[in-house]
Amino acid sequence: MNRTAHQRGRLALLLAGAIVAAFPAAAAADETPIDPALPAPTLPAGADCGSDSSPTWRTVSSPPPTGMTVSIGVPRPTVNGVTYQGVVHMWDVDGSQAADGSVSGLPGPVQSVYVPLPLADGHTYGWHASTYDGTAYSNPTEPCYFRVDGSAPLTPVVTNPDFPPVGSPGTPTKAAGQPTTFSFSSTSDPLPSGCAEAGAPDCQASGLDHFEYALDQEPGIGAARVPADAEGNGSLTTALSWGTHTLYVVGVDVAGNRTQQPAAYTFSAPWQLPPPSQPTLDLTAPVTSGRTAQLTVSGQLSAAPYSSGEAVHVVKSDLAHPAGVALPDAPLSADGTFHIADVPQVGGANTYTVTYAGDSTHQAVSASATVQVSRSATAVSIKTDAPSYAYGATAKVTAHLGTTYNGRTLAIYAQPYGGKKALVENGTVNSHGDLVTTYKLTRRTTFTAAFAGDYRFAPATAATTASAYAKVSESLSGYYGSTHYAGLLYRVYHHTAEAKLNATVTPNKAGQCVQFQIQRYYGGAWHTQSTSSCRKLSTSSTGYATLSLTKAVNSKFRMRAEYVHSSKDTGNLNTWGAWQYFTVRQ
Repeated sequence: MNRTAHQRGRLALLLAGAIVAAFPAAAAADETPIDPALPAPTLPAGADCGSDSSPTWRTVSSPPPTGMTVSIGVPRPTVNGVTYQGVVHMWDVDGSQAADGSVSGLPGPVQSVYVPLPLADGHTYGWHASTYDGTAYSNPTEPCYFRVDGSAPLTPVVTNPDFPPVGSPGTPTKAAGQPTTFSFSSTSDPLPSGCAEAGAPDCQASGLDHFEYALDQEPGIGAARVPADAEGNGSLTTALSWGTHTLYVVGVDVAGNRTQQPAAYTFSAPWQLPPPSQPTLDLTAPVTSGRTAQLTVSGQLSAAPYSSGEAVHVVKSDLAHPAGVALPDAPLSADGTFHIADVPQVGGANTYTVTYAGDSTHQAVSASATVQVSRSATAVSIKTDAPSYAYGATAKVTAHLGTTYNGRTLAIYAQPYGGKKALVENGTVNSHGDLVTTYKLTRRTTFTAAFAGDYRFAPATAATTASAYAKVSESLSGYYGSTHYAGLLYRVYHHTAEAKLNATVTPNKAGQCVQFQIQRYYGGAWHTQSTSSCRKLSTSSTGYATLSLTKAVNSKFRMRAEYVHSSKDTGNLNTWGAWQYFTVRQ
């Protein structure tokens, strides 16, 4: 039934109702006129009047009432002996029923009009008001619309992780005086009986509007409230006094229906919390793993249980990320266990550092585990340009590096006999894979080439050893002159003198052997006259040999010294000194 039909048909409804006797006989006709001159009723300020597209909400008692009362303003209750009545016409928008109510004009700006129309849960109703003077009606007011919600919301659910309910597992994580948040939720505002789908005709529900709460007593008139969101959730943040408390919460829908029974959440707020425990963190990880293969690091935190939603923070460091890179947090189970899955892309040491930030009952703790991730092998070699060198000579050292991924750097070290290993060269190999350097040898020296490894190739080393001769310095003493034969320098001795050959060995070889060889020239050739036995070098690494010249007049001689190392000193090779020439005169 549309609005026009309701305006034109209200008289017939009045005649059918209990108020017909109050109207004059002339009014008992369908053609009762509308007199636009009659003052129309008004709606009081703040009247609960919704539109057909946005009705207001009303609640009803249980069982539903047989009618309802609305308030209207009657402009002129009585004028020149004519009494004006306020008339209200009300209908169910589904067209199932309608009814009228009236009230005699009484002094005062507002009149209450009762309409005997039973209200049903979930239905939508409309109404308008007119003034009746016994013969005609005024123009009606604009219609008002409202919906009826007679179903109370479900009892809310109250939660608070800081203060678990008495009798449940867990202990408080906060103490008295600390801010805490209670969460309220209500699954739905029930539909009218027999309705399966919200919004269907005559199946309206107003929806949850807010929650009312009170501590240690049920909420009453004027109770504190918090709004409900579209999902039926609300929250309360507050600080509590010490002791055991019960928070009572009711849900209230838009129509004003309240939860039949309040939720009662009983909990204890301790005076203060015990000090947090210090858990241990144990990690289990494979010793080795293949690159690009999945590995799992497992962990166990002691001092369980742990709250839902907690996690440990994971940072992995490797050759590509020496400062570390964050991996996804690992969820922490109530018993303190967790698992970290990773597929390493970089070979070498992959270190997983796990940190638990702590909570109100557990202190922070961290631990690390290292997995050696496989890398491919590459070739490294090193060589010198000669197997042995004179004392102080310069060796050319060449190191070579084979195939690698992102590292092309070699280091060359030298470790002389009896000395410490030292870096000689560190640099990037050339296009041939070579790194070249030089080194002066004074004793047997081991050269090492070292590749530190890269993201995909493992470290590698190679070594080679080059020998060095000792330096034997010689000088003759006891001569009185010099001469030359065939371009060679000869020292000249008197036949009554002794020829003395002095030898110094470098580096210092104190206690090692030196031997002397003497040759005489005759018959057009040099002939060995004698070779001495081992003579130990002095603390200053010197030695000498003498030769009597009594029977050597007009003879030519030459002498030299040889350093001969023992098994206790392999730093230098056996080394002959240069020949020293001399002749003897009368």
